[in-house]
Amino acid sequence: MRIFISCVLMIFSFVNTSIGQGIEFFHGTWAEAKAKSKESGKLIFVDAYTSWCGPCKRMAANIFPLPEVGAYYNANFINYKLDMEKGEGPTFAREYGITAYPTFVFVDGDGKKVHFRVGGADANGFIDMGKSAVLRYDKSPELGKRYEAGDHSPELVLQYIKALNAAGKSSTRVTNDFLANDKAPKTDDYYRIIYEGAVSSDSKPFTYLVSNEKAISKIVGQKEYDRKVFNALVNTVYKGIEYDTESLIDDAITTSKKVLDKSNASLFPTYVDVIKADARNNGELYVKNVSEMIKKLGNTSNFELATIIKSLQTKYNHVANAASLASVVYKKMVDISDDPSIRLDYAVFLQDSGDNDNALKEAQKAKEEATKKNMDTTKFDNVILRIKSK
Repeated sequence: MRIFISCVLMIFSFVNTSIGQGIEFFHGTWAEAKAKSKESGKLIFVDAYTSWCGPCKRMAANIFPLPEVGAYYNANFINYKLDMEKGEGPTFAREYGITAYPTFVFVDGDGKKVHFRVGGADANGFIDMGKSAVLRYDKSPELGKRYEAGDHSPELVLQYIKALNAAGKSSTRVTNDFLANDKAPKTDDYYRIIYEGAVSSDSKPFTYLVSNEKAISKIVGQKEYDRKVFNALVNTVYKGIEYDTESLIDDAITTSKKVLDKSNASLFPTYVDVIKADARNNGELYVKNVSEMIKKLGNTSNFELATIIKSLQTKYNHVANAASLASVVYKKMVDISDDPSIRLDYAVFLQDSGDNDNALKEAQKAKEEATKKNMDTTKFDNVILRIKSK
């Protein structure tokens, strides 16, 4: 079962975040960040920095923008930046004992420090730090005791399901037991339990998810609802691969035709072929299937292009045409999205590929788009500066 859990976590990491970007930071007050943490059940990751700190600048320029870093942190944390010498920073520094920079702090919704680290790290070390924080924050044993003792209130059940999912544990039994109670009041928590519990499409919660689309999408938003449906389908595909059960994969494809829009449903079988090739470590077939998928891809997509690019750049970089295909996929990702951060990622990709001229053009265009959206342009400026320095 561990293989499937790992796949589920990977899919959640990439599907539940914006495609291909680095860490996205929450812009609001510290109190609002804690409130958001309580609502989502996620820890807050705090980048405690100063404007003059060299290692802080290097982390912001070289690590935070990486797609794999953003994928993990956006999926698992409320990300927050605080200058320790401005605004709420000095108060935060006193409360949490920040004396060196950068310090990375993981805090829960009640303001309790769960984990911290002083100093920079490479991408793998930074992600491992986040994983350590998640493990320290596993509340499922505590909530499980309350549940087994008889507390089956919607509030407790929702917290328990979220905690189980976050820890990579199955929440199916708890969700099914709750849904077996036909008399449960149809409150927001009722619909959120369905949403959180619908991990795979071959499940009772998924049936409830689809039949209650209107109510659930009203609460979480249509975009998040669509991602959840797509997530569940892909997780069932991974389950079919793990257990070598082709019928599960076939069922996911059949279901996709009923629950996805026409363009995504028509492409889903090809995406499944991409997943299968990757699971079997067949690089040549992976490149072939990705190429076929990109040819058919329209202007909107739930398909995980960031994951594909990463695989083409690393796992299958030895395969002929993998590098050029990665560039094609990245350009497609930019065309699909209206997020300036994705164009910025493309600029970094071009720079890494040795195309500094086009990298600078894309980075400057990304900054223009970010400015129009009133986004913080610090990371855009850092990338532009880095490209110009080459």
